[in-house]
Amino acid sequence: MGSAQFAWREIRNLNLTEVPDGFPADPGICALVDLWRSKGGEGRLPARSDFSHADLFPWIGFVSLVDVEHAPRRFRWRLVGSMIAEKMGRDATGCWFDDLYEGQMLDSYVECYSRATDRRLPVYLRGDLEFVGKEFIHFNSVHLPLAEGDAPVNMLLLCLQFD
Repeated sequence: MGSAQFAWREIRNLNLTEVPDGFPADPGICALVDLWRSKGGEGRLPARSDFSHADLFPWIGFVSLVDVEHAPRRFRWRLVGSMIAEKMGRDATGCWFDDLYEGQMLDSYVECYSRATDRRLPVYLRGDLEFVGKEFIHFNSVHLPLAEGDAPVNMLLLCLQFD
């Protein structure tokens, strides 16, 4: 678990809707996608090692890294940005999705995170989280696949922008 600790906020519902055209009016997300594209080669996805801390500095706090396992398909929060952890009420760094979520929520996460993994392309999502007590958080996100050479995607770089 990461060093930041927050009181867990129980999520009642998660809605993730794909936005095929992305968020052209969001300069932060657009700039990160442009950076991701610049790090890949001809027909090659960028790897985590292609990004320096300085590269990602403009998004510090709003990016997360997710490890991808393929057999069986599992996801793990490698790093949760501090602003994301604060909004969610918990720093889930180091936690496997199937240890944190269950039922429909786990299925939603796995299905959405699998899109970028399987397509090997950016996936843009509009998210709405409902917490117990009826509090809502709305966000835009992009999921960017990372891989070593021609290998399967082994990590996702996420950026969330909150309303």
